[in-house]
Amino acid sequence: MARVLVVREAGSARETAEALARRGHAALLLPLQEIRRLDPAPPAGEVAGVVATSRHAVPWLAAHRAALQGPAFAVGAATAAHLVAAGFADVRTGSGTAASLPALLAAERASRPFLYAAGRVRRRDLEAGCGADGPALLVVEVYDAAPRRPTREEAEAALSGGPPDAALLLSGEQAEAFAALVEQWPDLLPPALPLHCLSAAVAARLPAVRRQHAQVASGGDLPALLDGIGEP
Repeated sequence: MARVLVVREAGSARETAEALARRGHAALLLPLQEIRRLDPAPPAGEVAGVVATSRHAVPWLAAHRAALQGPAFAVGAATAAHLVAAGFADVRTGSGTAASLPALLAAERASRPFLYAAGRVRRRDLEAGCGADGPALLVVEVYDAAPRRPTREEAEAALSGGPPDAALLLSGEQAEAFAALVEQWPDLLPPALPLHCLSAAVAARLPAVRRQHAQVASGGDLPALLDGIGEP
């Protein structure tokens, strides 16, 4: 069993903790981000469907469901489950990465754009995958992931059972926040702590002294990242 530091915002961190527990690991939760909901108005025109690449988009989509048309497209099973729970009846599910969604959207052969309920800070994989000649996207930013700085007491409580065996880093912002945490309190975390990064782009946001301990997920999604914990 590995003790794994999880720095996602609190709601997502709890889901990750459950996924780690199913793999026999223990999660140490120390959120370095918090989600702030935005409240833009829904578009005036009709859309071919809605797209969510994060569970954090679902509250806004649910609040405006009556004004939206077409199926809902989810990046993966976890986001799909949140959409179903919010009342969306027709949910199509990608393979776990935003890059898997353009093909699903293109298969609809829609004449209207798809509404992409996005985060203010995000990777542009979906937009790049659709491109100029692919499915049209109407991007509406509905949430923001803001930095969160824990107190020393909170960090000590999260690590009270001893230092972690590994840390999960799922975004560039998390990588930078983790590096700042280590610099602020170097006595709390091992200098050679293995850092399991969702992508090479995430690892690249670490300072060089930390990057040498980064391991990048082979599958490019969260299940692949979690499956790699504890492997040599």
